[in-house]
Amino acid sequence: MDILLIILTAIAAGVTTYFIANNLKKGAVLASASVTLASGIIFPYFFPTTGSTLMVVAACASYGGMVSRKNAPTILDMVMISAIIGLLFSITATSYAGVGGRLGTIAAISCFAWLGVKNSAKAASRARKSDFLSKSVGIWQ
Repeated sequence: MDILLIILTAIAAGVTTYFIANNLKKGAVLASASVTLASGIIFPYFFPTTGSTLMVVAACASYGGMVSRKNAPTILDMVMISAIIGLLFSITATSYAGVGGRLGTIAAISCFAWLGVKNSAKAASRARKSDFLSKSVGIWQ
């Protein structure tokens, strides 16, 4: 299956879940259930050959879309989390077939990975700024 289609499906489902849960204030569980139900109806109908896989990808991304606004404050954060979900789903599609909890685990790992990237970037930025400030203060002493 085309990895780009999987990633785009994950992004659409994750962002939709996040939007319903946070912007429409419907709650994470209802948002995830709505996206999963809609994908289960729509994807097999419009994509007869790949619809079942896309439906599972959308369900997985909807679990990722349940992340709190504190951990993913913007839609861009959710886009990145969903892209990671699509990528991990593609990588593990044949490895863990039939293993219970696989979709939730992929969603959780994707959220943790994105939080790790963001926190590492913030720490690196602070370290560079503090190095710069200490060097510039040292010049004036």
